Amino acid sequence: MKEEYLILVALIMILCAYLLFHKENKNNYVLPEITKIDITKITGLIIEKKGNPVEFIKKEKAWVVSDKKYPAESSSIEKMLDTLKKFKLSALVSEKEDLKRYDLDDENLILVKAMNGQKKVFEFTMGKTAPSFNHTFIRLTADKNIYHANGNFRSYFDKTLEDFRDKKVVEFKKNSINQIFIEKQGLSKTLVSRKGKKAGSINWRYDDGASADKEIISNLLSAVSFLKCEKYLSDNTKTKFEKEKPLYKIHLKNKGDINLSLFKTDSQDNLIGISSMNEYAFELSQFNAKEIQSNIEKLLGIVKKEENKD
Repeated sequence: MKEEYLILVALIMILCAYLLFHKENKNNYVLPEITKIDITKITGLIIEKKGNPVEFIKKEKAWVVSDKKYPAESSSIEKMLDTLKKFKLSALVSEKEDLKRYDLDDENLILVKAMNGQKKVFEFTMGKTAPSFNHTFIRLTADKNIYHANGNFRSYFDKTLEDFRDKKVVEFKKNSINQIFIEKQGLSKTLVSRKGKKAGSINWRYDDGASADKEIISNLLSAVSFLKCEKYLSDNTKTKFEKEKPLYKIHLKNKGDINLSLFKTDSQDNLIGISSMNEYAFELSQFNAKEIQSNIEKLLGIVKKEENKD
């Protein structure tokens, strides 16, 4: 029995020594040192997937995307730049070029280049998110190894040109509006704001002096004050729609004039729009289209008239 005990102890010691040696051997490498990236000096980004690059250029304080110079969505730019700012390797994953396993093959990888003018500041390729969901598989230029980079950031870069465009088509502060003109198929009304008796309160009236429902007006202004489209139409479409009669028309006054015209589409639930605050024609989501239509028709009395007929 004593001999069996000694054999068991010896086996345990051998196993512990093996595990310790294996662990030390596994971590016996030095991760490449990544020079901290000063994102204030980055003036360009190139995101490439399947040989199709999407290029961003910084114009003064704003960013544009593609050779068409479309305004880029600021939050998308901020997330990509923040990823570069915090970029850090945490582990060596593989020294074998098993690229497909990590989505680092030509079919799936995303190439990222950060530029300062024509000078390349940093370049890497990314694969899929690691099973931990806290890391992303990456490779560095001229380095065959595959590493863990801190963070789950592939989704910030894995977008189409359309996804990267700024979808904001109208923007203003609700309390800055002092006059609203609304129209549907020849039926129109003008609403004017006036200061109420209570401090900070505002009353709305139609131009004939009749009082208007503040809640409906507030809902309409909320629907269009920070309006984003679902997608843009082809570049020259706005000129075509400017010559057509809209289904709905909204004209807002503050220090300037804001115009929004909405047109029918093949789908009853979607509307095409053009705005004085955007260079391109666009399509609204069903939710936004219905919300705007409903509030305009309530203010014009169309909904009430239809209910009376029933």
